[in-house]
Amino acid sequence: MNEEALNLNQPVKDMGPNELRAYAKLGQKQHDEANHELERRWRSYDDMLPKDDFVSFIDKK
Repeated sequence: MNEEALNLNQPVKDMGPNELRAYAKLGQKQHDEANHELERRWRSYDDMLPKDDFVSFIDKK
C-alpha cells in the first residue's frame, strides 16, 4: 500500500483530513487549530445539512 507523504508545513486551511489528524497530535495549539479548521469547514455547509452539532473526528477514538 502506497501512502502519500503528509505535508504538515502547509497552512492548516489547505490540509486534508489525514494531515489535520497528524497535525493535531503535535501539541495542544496544533490540536486547537485543526479543530477550529474542521469546525469552519463544517459550518460552511450550514445551509445544506440538517442542524447537527459539530463533532470533531480528531477527538474520536
